[in-house]
Amino acid sequence: MSNGQTLPQMNGTDMTCGGGIETWLQYVDGFKLRHFCLFELLDDKRGLACLTDYHRKLVEAAVENGFGVINEGLHYRASRDWGELIGYSREGLEEINIRGIEFYKDFAREYGSPETPMTVGGVIGPRGDAYDVGRTPEAAESEDYHSEQVLTFKKAGADQISALTLSSVHEAIGISRAAKAADMPVVISFFVKLGGKLSGGETLEEAITRVDAATGSAPAYYMINCTHPSEFEPALTPGDWTGRLGGFMPNAVAMDTLSLCKLGHLEDGDPEELGGQMADLARRFPHIHVWGGCCGTDGRHIGEIARQVRGVRAAMAGG
Repeated sequence: MSNGQTLPQMNGTDMTCGGGIETWLQYVDGFKLRHFCLFELLDDKRGLACLTDYHRKLVEAAVENGFGVINEGLHYRASRDWGELIGYSREGLEEINIRGIEFYKDFAREYGSPETPMTVGGVIGPRGDAYDVGRTPEAAESEDYHSEQVLTFKKAGADQISALTLSSVHEAIGISRAAKAADMPVVISFFVKLGGKLSGGETLEEAITRVDAATGSAPAYYMINCTHPSEFEPALTPGDWTGRLGGFMPNAVAMDTLSLCKLGHLEDGDPEELGGQMADLARRFPHIHVWGGCCGTDGRHIGEIARQVRGVRAAMAGG
């Protein structure tokens, strides 16, 4: 199953997903997330209620527009180094990772249908800071480190692994190898800086080509997340390599991501405008079937994205 061919988004079904939920929980719901660790809100009564409300609005906006959902997001920093910083043992971290998957399974059971399929994803974030990269571990070290969370997601029954906001090609290779060894479908999503390149200077084409070469094309597909369409568009250079792209998860506004995370308030932009920008990408890349949202987005943005992408699909089909 590691090539992900059983996933609905690999078989022509339009899906959505949410990321960057931390900004919403901090600036709208008022939580102080220690080291940006969202997962510990599962142990907080109000936190769990807010997580549920956020995801329910996202899922209902998708279903209303005929989209399926990859239910995921809260595990972004639920790996060893971050867990230890806030006092979690390895056993405690495994337990809360599994509970997070169960949280998403509840949504899948409630809203899933043949027309709006629901999958459950385990999200992996970078070992370090996504935006202030610092030392980048080699592929073997990354494989060893991230395999803990990969195996926990497999044990919990997740349908896929989504590695988000990656700036290091070596780390992407390590995660891809760990998922391949566990026979888990993996999606690699890169963080592309303004100008269309990764933090290490690689173009998106170069990064994807290197990961595929080093892993036997292990990722099911690649994505871009945590940047606005107007910022990542320069990365979308012509070529056959774009066939490996499978989705976009844009921020709500065009703004330096590190600044966006430190504003102290939410910048949610114009959902209708963002939906239009994603619809333009749907016209340009008809093979892409994952249309999500990252920092600053919520059910309103997902609803507009799904509605406008659905309109493009209908127009291209002549319906």
